[in-house]
Amino acid sequence: APSITLIIENGRPVLGTWQGIFFCEFDGPRTRKVHVKIISD
Repeated sequence: APSITLIIENGRPVLGTWQGIFFCEFDGPRTRKVHVKIISD
């Protein structure tokens, strides 16, 4: 399964000037599951 790791600082994702986070569906709508794991220092 695809995965992504994000750095969150002060409640916001740390992204470069031209970076963004997008969710794109190319195979039609269907039920999805999203798992979020939060790891703190």
